[in-house]
Amino acid sequence: MVKSAIDIRCEASHIELTIPARIELSEEEEEKALQNLFFAFGKARRLCYSLRQKYELKGEMSKSEIIKRVQAITGLNSRYVKDAYTTIEHLPPHVTFGGLNNQRMREKGKITNEEYKKRRNSIIYARGDKSRKGNLNMRIVEVAGEKYLRVNIGDRKWILLKLFIPDKYMKKYAEYLDGSRPYSVLIKRKDNDKGYDVRITIRAECSAKEGSRLIALDMNKSHIDFCVMDKNEKDVVAIGRINTSELQNTRSEKREHQIKKIAHKVKNLAKHFNADVFIGKLRTSKFKSHRKANRMVHQMPQLKLRKWIKHICVKNGVICEERSEANTTKVGRMLSLILGLDVHKCAAIAFALKLSDFHVFKLLSVASSNEGDGSPRGWRKRGSSLTGTAQHDFRARRMKCWAAMMSSLLRTEERDGGYPEMPGIRGLLFTSRLKANLPFHMVNIKIW
Repeated sequence: MVKSAIDIRCEASHIELTIPARIELSEEEEEKALQNLFFAFGKARRLCYSLRQKYELKGEMSKSEIIKRVQAITGLNSRYVKDAYTTIEHLPPHVTFGGLNNQRMREKGKITNEEYKKRRNSIIYARGDKSRKGNLNMRIVEVAGEKYLRVNIGDRKWILLKLFIPDKYMKKYAEYLDGSRPYSVLIKRKDNDKGYDVRITIRAECSAKEGSRLIALDMNKSHIDFCVMDKNEKDVVAIGRINTSELQNTRSEKREHQIKKIAHKVKNLAKHFNADVFIGKLRTSKFKSHRKANRMVHQMPQLKLRKWIKHICVKNGVICEERSEANTTKVGRMLSLILGLDVHKCAAIAFALKLSDFHVFKLLSVASSNEGDGSPRGWRKRGSSLTGTAQHDFRARRMKCWAAMMSSLLRTEERDGGYPEMPGIRGLLFTSRLKANLPFHMVNIKIW
């Protein structure tokens, strides 16, 4: 028996939260020690990056050898060097540390060499460790009722920097900062040299309860189609659309606000229907079509959208996971002819069917296996049509499929001497029951 994707999940849900804070320096010695640490950590990052590009990717040097060499050059402890390596591990080739804009400003004489060096060496990062009371190199301690950040500057020396954390975060997440759980700390110097920002990342537990229904989100270039399905009865409760066209044309500073509004709408839908949220995972990197479609698809902020939907849902006690929506558009076109709905809403119904009963979905789509939260192995060179771009002649393909199915039916009838059982009968029974239950409860949501 094929296991449903809904049954494959972790027992407890976690979410990574970032707490904003700031530090205040009171003495010149603290400022000097912190600046030396900034320059040493920045040098470690650049060395790790260059050695990784030159030797590790070619198999000439291992990660541990790079860390030992950088540690000997910079004088930092091994944990700092490992953290520096973590910050550059997933960077692409040809990276300009400090930013290309700052480099151009230095070349034009708009900023001095000293200012450029400060902007190039502007972060210090320390990962959390539960066995080291939360964090070894940057630990939050309490002295005389006030919070301080104890920073390791090397040679068994530390400096205490006064730490300011907003009260609303301290009241809610104080238990995560007492040393019993790991937390990561990032210190970033502001470009205008008017202070330092601190970001404390914790892994918080969320008491998310499993709902009796599921919401399948079919991601498209200008809208999100959703389908609410009962897990036990496999009946469609509601279908609808959330318009996201404003994300294509809004300014970057306002786009994140719009994304959060969409994420809150999804959370409210899940709360209303007592449903778990499953987000369709798109892969737009290899999409190729005409120029306008390419621009619209590659401008989709689908990564940020998935991240914020998952963040807000889990934070509010709603289970949210990502799943591959491969082959759902193909099944959606079949359902569209039967149900009289547009392809995207039918694709959302197919996605919900894939999550709740993959065996039926497999009969309808002839999919080889369930991809789960990954990507299918074989992708078309021309890209995917999941975003609604008319780039293929679906009519010829549909006629070819119908001809193949009819020929197989005739051959089976001649062999058995009677009327055969139609292939994919469970899927056809599902669509007939679906059509009998029409009309649906239609929901249309706009961004105000």
